[in-house]
Amino acid sequence: MFDKYIKINEKRIIAGQTSSGIWYCKELIAETTTELREIINEVNLILNDYNNNDKKNEKKTQKKD
Repeated sequence: MFDKYIKINEKRIIAGQTSSGIWYCKELIAETTTELREIINEVNLILNDYNNNDKKNEKKTQKKD
């Protein structure tokens, strides 16, 4: 009888936010360096987008005051 195994890779990206509102990556799990490079690139794009949007929103609220 053949035993079948299924490998499930649990990928986790844990992000946090500083007291000043900047988003950053706390934990990133990858199995290979190639996978890590791809994931880091995607995470940086996403977090940079959030951080840039927060800065734009801050400038808009400061102008209203």
